[in-house]
Amino acid sequence: PNTLIVRLQERRALAIWQRGGSFDLIDQDGAVIGTDGLSRYGHLLVVVGEGAEREAAHLIGLLEKEPALRNRLEAAVRVGERRWNLRFKGGIDVRLPEIDVAEAVKRLAELDRQYDLIGADIRLIDLRQKDRMVVQPTHEAAERRRLGPGDRT
Repeated sequence: PNTLIVRLQERRALAIWQRGGSFDLIDQDGAVIGTDGLSRYGHLLVVVGEGAEREAAHLIGLLEKEPALRNRLEAAVRVGERRWNLRFKGGIDVRLPEIDVAEAVKRLAELDRQYDLIGADIRLIDLRQKDRMVVQPTHEAAERRRLGPGDRT
């Protein structure tokens, strides 16, 4: 009767969830851990949008299998609580499909290894359709291509 039992369960931070103007640490289950000391967690992926906290663990699990991609990733944005857009350092956005996300991430990693897509003069890669990939160059790269090899000044 004169006993108080306290059980502590440590939660490990998985990602930083941005919604609206606020940032929260979340765990594997998407539960908010808190906001204190966010600067110590700058190495974690920032996931953005409604529903991002619930799906972050699955996406991060897929990306951990492709460390070359994961190491250059800045943020993952949940779109319409259905799919992800990935934002890489350097400003490249990658649109992932609603289904077969694992296959799309694997395909992106293979293409990046082969063609250095994430390091190229590209601003958008759209993988939402399984049978094709749409690539949009940066404005500068498009202008260089338009001018051709002999017209650069």
